[in-house]
Amino acid sequence: MARQQRVKAETFLDEANRKLKKNTWFSSSTEQKYEDAAELFDKAANAYKVGGLYGEAGGAYQKAAELYRDKLKNAGEASKCLSSAGSCYKKTSPADAIVVYRSAVTLLCDAGRLIQAAKLSKEIAMLLESDMDVEGNAALAIESYEQAAELFSMEDSKSQASQCRNKVAEISSTSLDPPNLLLAANIYDELGRNCLDSNLLKFNAKGYFTQSVLCHLANGDAIAGSQALSRYASLDYTFSDSREGKFCSTLVECVESFDPDGFATACFEFDQISKLDDWKTSILVRVKRSIDDQADGEEEDELDLT
Repeated sequence: MARQQRVKAETFLDEANRKLKKNTWFSSSTEQKYEDAAELFDKAANAYKVGGLYGEAGGAYQKAAELYRDKLKNAGEASKCLSSAGSCYKKTSPADAIVVYRSAVTLLCDAGRLIQAAKLSKEIAMLLESDMDVEGNAALAIESYEQAAELFSMEDSKSQASQCRNKVAEISSTSLDPPNLLLAANIYDELGRNCLDSNLLKFNAKGYFTQSVLCHLANGDAIAGSQALSRYASLDYTFSDSREGKFCSTLVECVESFDPDGFATACFEFDQISKLDDWKTSILVRVKRSIDDQADGEEEDELDLT
């Protein structure tokens, strides 16, 4: 199957290259030459893709995109081919996928197709996030999520924008070295306030407010955590008496009084009812370090809920 498709694709490529070498005298025939060649590159890419030859498919899509962009001034078709190239490169070379996706985003923004540009910016961020071991990828992922959030906001796609902002906060607080916990706290604050403006989402506000308080505590600022608690109590009258509000209040007290045992008990009791997710566990470990005066740094830190 792959061999047959390769032969088929290479036939299309040869024909496309012959088209490009053909001399033309009139602008109409020159334009037709480029259109024919671009279509042949696109056909070659499809043949490669059917044969599972994704790297070659991506390269053929790129050639088609270059003709549409540079010779035919057709940004729509160029961005479409670049997006297809990125989808193929994702399977073989995420780095190449990111490059072509970025080119597509630029074209889409210039054409005013902001939702499509936002979706590709989010795709870029997800690719970067999937390989956080590479130095600098966390910061680049944040940058792409922020771009996606801004583009979604321009088109009033609030839900998608919030998801991207949430990812910015998550990566900033757990994957950057050092983490930007204040940025994360402010984003969670913003997301929580936005939830209060919607009857459908207002019950999600407590979760975001809790994350904001935890970020302040992990940042070593119990005063800011306490001040945030007061703000959220005034913004959301249900917060103080909620499980989340009581949990945050207890943690602030434990940090202020350097009470590691009380801290561990509060985490254990909360976990029994509302399972602590990976993000909360990671942040709470950071808070624990700041109040456990017996931690000597030689043993691996973990959140003891027993």
